[in-house]
Amino acid sequence: MYYALVFYPQLDSELTESIDEIRRKYDPTVDWSEPHVAVVFPVPDVVGEAELVGHIEDVLTDWKPFEVRLGGFHKSRDHWLFLTVAKGERQVKDLYQSLYTGILEEYRRDDIEFVPHLGLGLFVKEGSTYDWDHPQEADLDQEKYDEALRQAKALPLGSSCVMEKLHLVKIADEVLDWATGKRASIPEDSRSTEVREFHLGDRGA
Repeated sequence: MYYALVFYPQLDSELTESIDEIRRKYDPTVDWSEPHVAVVFPVPDVVGEAELVGHIEDVLTDWKPFEVRLGGFHKSRDHWLFLTVAKGERQVKDLYQSLYTGILEEYRRDDIEFVPHLGLGLFVKEGSTYDWDHPQEADLDQEKYDEALRQAKALPLGSSCVMEKLHLVKIADEVLDWATGKRASIPEDSRSTEVREFHLGDRGA
């Protein structure tokens, strides 16, 4: 089992529906999780749930809610199309660095650039195995990626929301097995499980 810490942006209905339409077409995790911005990526449960909750609470006491607006696009090294954080990007990056201290320090990936984002889709060719740690450039489905990017550029962006709540979720081993190339797909009945909700600046919320 693994844990991740995510932000679920509260977007206007038109943008939410448009993002869902794109994710339904291109994102294999669409049924596993709501649209989100991750600030702690999957870490194994050996960290201990109580210890992890305590660490997150300690970090978030020094943070106040801040405004976030999505805008811009980025192709990740492992062939995802990201809708990136425009307004609030610096704060999200600083929050990420603050969280990856103490018991999480050993899990920080300094070899991979942290790009605050909401994932829109994954673009590997049919028959290729997805592996987020060992992506192959030849596996990119460029035609499908370009098609999705054209659709994404038509999203009704512009509205903003406030990052004031974060959610600690539990992730089944099967999802990580898929992400690391050990499974061909995510089990249909797999869902992220809510563990705890945190409020920035409010210890014990």
